[in-house]
Amino acid sequence: MKEGRKGGALAKLAGMWCGSPDFWVFLASRFDKQCGDAQAAAEIVRMACGVTSRAELDSVPAAEARFHASLRLPYMRWQQGVRRQV
Repeated sequence: MKEGRKGGALAKLAGMWCGSPDFWVFLASRFDKQCGDAQAAAEIVRMACGVTSRAELDSVPAAEARFHASLRLPYMRWQQGVRRQV
C-alpha cells in the first residue's frame, strides 16, 4: 500500500497559518489577492512557493527557500509591525 506524502514541520506551519485570519490579511496585502479563508490562503502559499502541495515545502529545497524568503520572514516582520501599531 502506497501512502501519500505527509508534510513535515514547514507544511504543518503553513497549514496552521492558513487557518489564521491575520495570515489572510498579510497574504492579501503582500500578494494583492483576495484571501478570506484557509483554502484561498493555501492556494496563495502554493503559488508563492511554486508547489502543488504544502507537503513539498519539506522535501523540495527550492520551495523551502521560497517559503522562508516570501512568506515566513515577511510574515514575522509584518506581525511585529502590526503589534507595534496596536
